[in-house]
Amino acid sequence: MFDPDHLKDINFEKYSRIAIAFSGGLDSSVLLQGLASIPEYKKKLFAIHVNHGISPNSDSWLKHCEQMCASIGVNFVPLKIDLEDNLKVSENLLREFRYETILSWLKKGDVLCTAHHQDDHIETVLFRILRGTGIKGLSGIEKFSQIGGIDLIRPLINYSKKDLLEHANKSGIDWVEDESNEDLSFSRNFIRKNILPNLNNEHWPSYFNSLSYLSRKAKEANEILDEIADLDLKSCTPESFDKLSILKIKELSRARGLNVLFKWLSLNTHLGISNKLTDQVYKSVLLASDSSNPKVSFGRKGHKGSFQVRRFNNFLHHLPLTETESLNDKKDWKWNPDIPLVLPTGTLSMKVSSGTGLSSSLSQKGIIIRGRAGGERCKPQGRSKSQKLKKLFQEYGVPPWERNRIPLIYIGDDLAAVSDLWVCEDFLAEKDEEGIILNWTDNLRN
Repeated sequence: MFDPDHLKDINFEKYSRIAIAFSGGLDSSVLLQGLASIPEYKKKLFAIHVNHGISPNSDSWLKHCEQMCASIGVNFVPLKIDLEDNLKVSENLLREFRYETILSWLKKGDVLCTAHHQDDHIETVLFRILRGTGIKGLSGIEKFSQIGGIDLIRPLINYSKKDLLEHANKSGIDWVEDESNEDLSFSRNFIRKNILPNLNNEHWPSYFNSLSYLSRKAKEANEILDEIADLDLKSCTPESFDKLSILKIKELSRARGLNVLFKWLSLNTHLGISNKLTDQVYKSVLLASDSSNPKVSFGRKGHKGSFQVRRFNNFLHHLPLTETESLNDKKDWKWNPDIPLVLPTGTLSMKVSSGTGLSSSLSQKGIIIRGRAGGERCKPQGRSKSQKLKKLFQEYGVPPWERNRIPLIYIGDDLAAVSDLWVCEDFLAEKDEEGIILNWTDNLRN
């Protein structure tokens, strides 16, 4: 039987706000009222209701959730997802949208609670077995984890659906029923309605305990793999966590290399990383050549957590998957250096200097920003002649994906500077002359 007092065993004191993903269904209603019954938790409790707008009952569910929160004195946070027209909706996509929407509201120091229970855990293990999974997938749903840098806790994971139903009926808790839970076109619903009930017979009377045991052993194995991956990450990320050494990975066995690659990909996003994606990155990017400019993308452009993996100079690079991949060479931007210029690929700013940088007096003629069209030349200070930007980029190790994102600074029709990389010699500030030191922040580096 579920007892709300058991929720006191979880250390919520360290969090600024306790957020609950609150659908209004049985499970989240039990969790909400359970936490609200504890005074020290209630004062910082927030019920987040995400409205997909798909069901004809969406508005009535929203109203029900709002009224329940008002009746027990809990902060109610309604959030709306605006789905694109003709978007093919799936279980995974809706889950991704929900978490993305909730994460946009959360702040550092918050904790997110979801109402997953023991039946959800077993259902997830079986779903992953049927779909195909690795050791981590067999671990099922963890009680404590993280998502997007926010702690994620599932306080009900050790309670069965029956426990929660009995408590709700005994306590007089009302809840809403989502008709989509009856839709057998959703894989999890099919497992819940058609597979699990048929396992509960004389052939597999202990299937629940057997799957629980499998999950526990998988979790133990995964902890060992995690420890090994942490050790390997230290040697494979000598510079930063967004770069992984290809040479170091190749010193490892293939299995160990895939293990550290999986961990690295997982650390850089809240989206679920699959073994299939890890294999794809290993084969298509890690084992490719730099000259082929390989890339694997995951997620949707412009959405939080979406990313791309590329390789350059014997490193894998983990980069955001942005809406804009290059700066439009057909468009001009007039720039007043006193004000940072926000471009589709990043932000250009400056600081005043003396005797260095771009000549301030020459810049008074007006600065124009353009994207790279190809064939541009620049003569950096100390060079005997000008060179094509392509050659300079190669010489200075500028990754290929950054080259068409970089702003070119023009004075009149002449190229005066290339981002914050080089000032062309004719436009350098003279000794003791006021100069402009440029600073370029690419969106990919945020």
